[in-house]
Amino acid sequence: MTATTPAPTTDRPRNEPLTTRLSASDTDDDADNSPRSLLKAWRWWLPVALASFALAIIFADPFAGDWDALDYTILAVRGEPSTMLFGRMLFIFTNHFAYKFTHALFGLRVEHAYLLFKYMVVCESPLAIVALWTLARDLTNSVRAATIAALLLALSPFYVLYSGQAMTEIPSLLLLSVALIVHLRGLRQRSAWLVILGAALLGAGNNVREVAALYGVWLVVAPFACGWKLTRRDLLLVAASCVVFFVCAFAPFAYYYFGDVNSYRAGWQGWVESMRSEESVHPVRLRNFAPLFFFFFVAAPLALVALPVAAFREWRARRFSPLLVLAVVGLFANLMLVTHYSTIINGRYLLTGLPGLLPLIAAFFVRYESRRARNLRRGFAVVVCGVVITALCFNAFFLVASWHTIQAHGITKEYGARLALLPSDAVVMAGGQTVSVNYYRGIGLGNWDVIGTGGGFPDGRLAKVIDEHLRAGCRIFLDTDPRLWFNDAWRGGETRELISVAPRFRFRRVSDTIYEIRPIDDESARDDPNLQRLLYKPPTAIQKLGGKFKDQN
Repeated sequence: MTATTPAPTTDRPRNEPLTTRLSASDTDDDADNSPRSLLKAWRWWLPVALASFALAIIFADPFAGDWDALDYTILAVRGEPSTMLFGRMLFIFTNHFAYKFTHALFGLRVEHAYLLFKYMVVCESPLAIVALWTLARDLTNSVRAATIAALLLALSPFYVLYSGQAMTEIPSLLLLSVALIVHLRGLRQRSAWLVILGAALLGAGNNVREVAALYGVWLVVAPFACGWKLTRRDLLLVAASCVVFFVCAFAPFAYYYFGDVNSYRAGWQGWVESMRSEESVHPVRLRNFAPLFFFFFVAAPLALVALPVAAFREWRARRFSPLLVLAVVGLFANLMLVTHYSTIINGRYLLTGLPGLLPLIAAFFVRYESRRARNLRRGFAVVVCGVVITALCFNAFFLVASWHTIQAHGITKEYGARLALLPSDAVVMAGGQTVSVNYYRGIGLGNWDVIGTGGGFPDGRLAKVIDEHLRAGCRIFLDTDPRLWFNDAWRGGETRELISVAPRFRFRRVSDTIYEIRPIDDESARDDPNLQRLLYKPPTAIQKLGGKFKDQN
C-alpha cells in the first residue's frame, strides 16, 4: 500500500487560520517536512546532542555509578545475566562482548572494565537525544518542536546524572525511542515488516530495562490513532506485533529461568526474597504517589506543569492523535512505577515516560509562544530560553542534593586500596561500602566475605553472627569511616545495633578507620574505635544554607 503523509500538527481554532496570527514569512515552519530528512536537519539536533555529550563528560560519575552499576559490571565481565526482574540480558551481554573484544585486542584489565561500560553510555547519551528528536519530528512534523523535546530531555537532571554512569537508563531510552520511531513509521506507511520490527525492538527493550514493557500498550492503541480500521488484516497485524513483543521481551528470561542455566533459578528466587524484605521497609501505598510526582517534577518540571493544558489542546484540535496517544502511554508508564517501592527513594525511574510525553509538551510550548510573539522564530527562542533557565535552576539544586551520593561513588573507586590492607579472605563490615567489597571480590581481586547492610544485615543478631565468624577462625574487620554509616529511619538501626554490641568485643587498629574485631578475652586488642561518633553527621550543603537563611530572618 502507499505511504500516508503525517497530518500537520499546527494547533489552531477550526475557524481561524494560523496565518492570521503569524507573519507570512513564518508560516513555513520547516524547510523539509519529511520525517526522513535527519541529515538535512542537522543544524537543529546537533547542538542539543553535543550539549548532551558535553554534560555527560562534565558530570560523569567518579566511578561506575550507583550500586547497580557495580553489579552490572561484575555480571558483564563474567557474562552472566542479572537476577533482577527479567535479567537485563541485552544490556549485560552487549557489555560482555565489548569487554571480551577490548580485552583481547587492547589488553583491557578487569579492574578497568567499568570505564568501558561507563563511556559506552556516555557515547549513547547524544544518540538517545537524536533518537528522541527524530521521534518528536515524526509526531509533530516540526523541527522546532522536536528540538525543544530533545532539549527538555538533555537537560533533565536525571538524564544528565545518569549519562555518565554504567547504568541502564540511557541505553533503555535510546532503544525505546528507536523502537517507537520504527513502529510509528510502519503504522503510517502500513508496512507490516516495520510494524513487526518496531514491536520486536520494543520487546527487546525489556531486556535492557524492564520499564520499557510498560509501553507495550502502544502496540494496541497506536494503530487506531494512525487511522487503521477493524479489518481482518489490521487486527491480525496488531495481534502478531503483540506476540513478537512478548517473545522478544520474555524469551531470554524464560530460557534462563525454566532451563535453570547455571542455577539461575535459585539466584532469581533469592532476589525475590530480598525484594520482599525491602518492600517491608518501603511498602507500596497510595501515599507513594507524593514522592512519585515529586520526582516526576524534578525530572521534567515544565512537562508535568503543562501536561493537562497540552493534552486538552491536542484533544480539542485533533482528538485521538498519535501525539496525544503516545503522551498518555508515557504518563501511564510513569504512574505505573508507583507499584514498585524503589520509586519513592530513587527518581531516575521517572525518565521512563519522557519519550512519550515530551513531544506533546514541546509542540504545545512552541505553538503557544509563537502565537504570543506572532512569530515562529521569536516564539521558539522564548521557549529555548525558558527551558534553559528552568534547567539551570533545577540542576543546580539537584547537583547540591546529589553531591553526597556522588562523593560516595568516589569512595567506592578508592576502596580497593583499603581492601588491599586486609587478608584476602577476611570478613568485612563496610557499611554503605559493602557494595565495594562485593564488587572487588566479584571481579576477582579478593575473596572477602561481608556482614552486609540493608537486606543483608543480621537485624537483632549482629553479635551472634560476629561470634560465629570468630569461632570459625575468621578475621573480621570494621570500617568506622562515618561516611559509610547512617542514622536515618531506614538504616539508622544498623548503626545503633553496631554501637550496642561493641562492648562485647575488643578492637585492634589497622588503619585510620579500619579496626579488627577480636574476642573480649584478647588482651592485645585495646584500641577504642569510638563508634558513638557514627551517630553524628555534619550538616549537608542544603542544611547549611537553610541554617543561614534562618539566622538572617
